[in-house]
Amino acid sequence: MAVRFIRASLPSSVTLALATAVFLVTYVLISLRTIRRFPIERPGVAMLGGALMLLFGVLTPAEALLAINLNVILLLVGMMILVSGLEVCGFFDLVSSRIASRAKSQISFLTWLMVATATLSALVVNDTVALLVTPVVIRTARALRVNPVPYVVAVAIAANVGSVATEVGNPQNAFIAIRSGIPFVVFSAYLLPVTVACLAVSIGLVWLVFRKEFAAPIVASAVPPVPVQRRGVALTFGVMIAVSAAFLASPSPVWLPLVALAGGSFVLFFLPFFSNVTPRALIAKVDWGIILFFIGLFIVLGGVRASGLSNTIQDGFTSALGGRSGGLVWLVGLSALLSNLISNVPAVLLLAEVVPQNSTQLWLALAASSTLAGNATILGAACNVIVVQGASRDGVTVTMKDFVKAGLPVTAATLVLSTVLIALLVPA
Repeated sequence: MAVRFIRASLPSSVTLALATAVFLVTYVLISLRTIRRFPIERPGVAMLGGALMLLFGVLTPAEALLAINLNVILLLVGMMILVSGLEVCGFFDLVSSRIASRAKSQISFLTWLMVATATLSALVVNDTVALLVTPVVIRTARALRVNPVPYVVAVAIAANVGSVATEVGNPQNAFIAIRSGIPFVVFSAYLLPVTVACLAVSIGLVWLVFRKEFAAPIVASAVPPVPVQRRGVALTFGVMIAVSAAFLASPSPVWLPLVALAGGSFVLFFLPFFSNVTPRALIAKVDWGIILFFIGLFIVLGGVRASGLSNTIQDGFTSALGGRSGGLVWLVGLSALLSNLISNVPAVLLLAEVVPQNSTQLWLALAASSTLAGNATILGAACNVIVVQGASRDGVTVTMKDFVKAGLPVTAATLVLSTVLIALLVPA
């Protein structure tokens, strides 16, 4: 009642001004990340922005609930539970150990590590893969008596690049899939070749940048044995394969959240019967921060639409995105810029307001560019922050210089390559 009263008593111009202020403050705070050495947590900022949209009467509670894209939330939760099941059963330790034991040199270890990380990131949400793979890679690098820093950077880059390939590879792709309606098969048919090409370039550039560190020999015999709950791994991996097959068979992205939630729920219920893992342990490993981040941003952007601000934003970009090749280049450039200023998830949610619904080329360009641009700096993507923070907890410091000297050339090369390939492969 109070929200309706506030909304009814305010003229539309005031509502527009309030919505604009909340929108700008939210996105500026997300881009700052710290104020006077006090960290700013993005989920908290997004939720505060959503709450202010309600408090100022821009949205009613019912409208705020409708603004939340439940399909995206369910898809992310289901996939995170699946990958958590693999982690707690020792799957990532097993994969890393096998790669290390077969590696004859550091370049061999790097190549297989980046290929494996990229593949896993295409199958499940890359943020979760990065979180779980990082400590395993550090342990393996120490066992091989090599510098772990280049491999930590490589994991972040590979996780970002690999996630481009599918609609479930990262949170922004999941949102684009639901928003655009592009079928899973169509999305991957166009972006899988782009991903493979970009991954090959990324491996070469990471090796080139860190070639001095990779010159040292490895000690394969130093890799310790890894305890694995094989029945649990078999169950969870089997469910993941079934879920991936169902994704491929899905005629519309509308089915993706249902399939992911069904797979996650199956693992959540049955995994304790096949291992010593508890449901509580799986639930605790879900990245609830990104879930709250999405919920808050959905409400903020719901307020942007309800106030009429989205029409103003859309009019501002219509001319830039109106041309065919020009629109593609503009979108890629703007996406790359915003992704490094405010991170790729809020950038995609904002730019989705101006991308034509029926333009497959622009939606795919937005998916690829927002993800690949995140490799430029540590702050460019949540995945990078997760990897660097995880490494820090294990006593490995990755500086901005360490990351940027590989991330910037990888970003520049893959953005150009992906844009050219999308322009050639995807009809405008």
